[in-house]
Amino acid sequence: MSLSNLRHRRAAYLASFLNLFLGGAILTGFAALYETGSAPGLSKDDRSALQTMALVIGGWGALIIAFGTAATLSLTVQQREKEIALLKAAGALPRQIRRMIMAETGILLVAAAIPAVPAGLGVGHGMLAMLKSSHQVSHGVDFKFGATTLAMGLGDIVAAALVAAIATGRRAAKQSTAASLVAAATEDAGMSRKRKIGAVVLILLGLDDAVMTATLMKNEGYDTMEIAGQACILTGIGLALLAPVLIRITAAVLGPLMRRSGGYLAEAELRRHSRQAAGVLMPVILFVSLANGALYEQFIQDDANRALHVAVSADDKSVQTLSFLVTAMIALFAAVVVANIAVSSTLHRRREFGQRRLIGDTPGEVRRALSWETCAILVAGLVFGTLAALVGVIPFSYARTGDFLPDQGLGVFLAVGAGIIVLTFAACLGAARRAMRVSALAAING
Repeated sequence: MSLSNLRHRRAAYLASFLNLFLGGAILTGFAALYETGSAPGLSKDDRSALQTMALVIGGWGALIIAFGTAATLSLTVQQREKEIALLKAAGALPRQIRRMIMAETGILLVAAAIPAVPAGLGVGHGMLAMLKSSHQVSHGVDFKFGATTLAMGLGDIVAAALVAAIATGRRAAKQSTAASLVAAATEDAGMSRKRKIGAVVLILLGLDDAVMTATLMKNEGYDTMEIAGQACILTGIGLALLAPVLIRITAAVLGPLMRRSGGYLAEAELRRHSRQAAGVLMPVILFVSLANGALYEQFIQDDANRALHVAVSADDKSVQTLSFLVTAMIALFAAVVVANIAVSSTLHRRREFGQRRLIGDTPGEVRRALSWETCAILVAGLVFGTLAALVGVIPFSYARTGDFLPDQGLGVFLAVGAGIIVLTFAACLGAARRAMRVSALAAING
């Protein structure tokens, strides 16, 4: 059954495979830096530079990658609620449903780990070469890639995927047959109490880090920047967990504008497909919050050093490298997650698109309605992602300059916004064009 599901839903599971592969490659590459820094005979500075970079990026990267992987796996199972309900009606037991989802995840993990190992080897080599060229690590440091690297890098992604599969499988197995059929038909966007509590706790922890940044950590050097970064990450993940609620709020706020501009059908579809829209919104919020937070904090730090005529030290260079590597890693992974979920969600609606074409909608009208839905998702992502970024940026600006609002301008925000807008529109509309290549009757018949 698991192998049949993987073959039948290649597009949906390809998204999960790509996330696991990319996450495994990134984490394995930085785990190799840690093993390289653990080798005997290294100087204290070389060991500190390598292990600090590996732990900071690997630690937060593991959390972000785990979140993205869980979101993709959860969306894949949500798209199969009707199928799972029919399996239960045919006699499948809850433990068999859980076993099926775990088996599918295990197959994806094995398939993703095979190419992730050589890709991680290349990432680790490239990072070490970059550190040597910028004189942050001695040229005599030899690259290490062994059992420790594989255990740390692949172990993180395996743990993240299995936890996501257990949670998703438990929810799918626990739901009754009737409830599964109703959820599949109505796209109910309700959230569990545990998810709501987790989101609130993460947001409160982020706000606590923000207060610490502006008060207790005001004159603590780069530790202040680290705590401010944590504020962005925790708040961004907390808001992303609330994505189903946020998408409904956005639909209610933008509803009058969408109806006046001919997007009344798009508004109705956005409410009906709020769970799938929330799946796209989650990585958008993460991308906007973390990219803006990391870049603005680094630019504030650099400008403050120049204003105080502080010479750039080796520590400054290391922190700059960390900031830009974190941003690059987040941007790459979040971009892949956004594209994967957007394509998977859009292709899943090919039957709906076929029905709309049969009642008179042209392909252009279908794409126009989808564009309105994508606009609403992007507005929500930019607004709430920016709020999460400001939770870290505002207190950090106050701690370093005495002003709450940074004077770096809107250049970074506009660049980040333009990138996510282009990516999301390209993924959604490209997938819609592909979904409508077949005739409407063929789309309805599957």
